[in-house]
Amino acid sequence: MNPLLPAVLATRSVRTLAWVGDALFEQRVRVRVAMRGDFPIDRLDAIKAAVVRAERQAALLEVITAELDDAEASVVRRARNTSPPSSARGRRGMQCYRAASALEALVAAWSTTEAGLARLESVLGPPLEAAIDEAVAALAKRTRRG
Repeated sequence: MNPLLPAVLATRSVRTLAWVGDALFEQRVRVRVAMRGDFPIDRLDAIKAAVVRAERQAALLEVITAELDDAEASVVRRARNTSPPSSARGRRGMQCYRAASALEALVAAWSTTEAGLARLESVLGPPLEAAIDEAVAALAKRTRRG
């Protein structure tokens, strides 16, 4: 789904990995949502937003954590320990932000090798598909306001 990223990105800071991983994760979600049906754009955006929000990313990370190897867990640990910007307010918000950043950094790290992309699909693919299915079920037939 995504082209292989340059291997040099794996050596960048976890903040840089999270920044790149944010875009990669959203792209992956957008393509998977679009494959589910030809919804109006406002619904596509709502479904995508339900999956890419920090709380959902934190939940996805929690689901896959037990399956991570030592190197993957190290990326997650480093990303979680990075100081968030001041915009992540409150304890709960900060925990979600850190977990979401960790998932995004992991997505970017996985995207630097063919084996990593395969690992991304095997570990993150099924829970991501379930999250998208849930969002589609909740939002695809939402009535319009106004």
